[in-house]
Amino acid sequence: MKQSDPVSHWLPCPVVFISTAYEEKRDIMTATAMFVSEKEPLLAISVAKGHLTAQLIEQAGAFTLVIASEDQRELVWKLGSIKGDEGDKFARFAISTLPPEPGKPLVPVKASSWLECTVVSKHPLEGYVLVIARVTNQGNLDNPPLMWHNQELFTLKSL
Repeated sequence: MKQSDPVSHWLPCPVVFISTAYEEKRDIMTATAMFVSEKEPLLAISVAKGHLTAQLIEQAGAFTLVIASEDQRELVWKLGSIKGDEGDKFARFAISTLPPEPGKPLVPVKASSWLECTVVSKHPLEGYVLVIARVTNQGNLDNPPLMWHNQELFTLKSL
């Protein structure tokens, strides 16, 4: 990497979907996340202010972080291409999901894993909201996760 590359390209990060739901509304978007603490499982995400995902997180006080798998490369780009207020992305992209649980966000099949999260705090930042959340439940679907580094997707596998 060159010194002139954006600093955000230097650190690899997981590719995730933020799945949200409140009452009859739902949304899913491509994002990144970072653990803040492993002992007490806390993580951080950022969402654009005013977007449907941010509104649903505000209303529900919770979201599901879905770690994308290598089988979801195409879905990563599709979900990043439109905003939630342009229509239901689950319907638009015919996203198959695990059996839904009442009142909880949907989890796409073929994901690597999922983490149910409850909002601990929110911090407004220049057009974004930084959300710190506690992981309250999780599930491993045993599919290799995707990573993002230097504007490319990579599969994370054991050596």
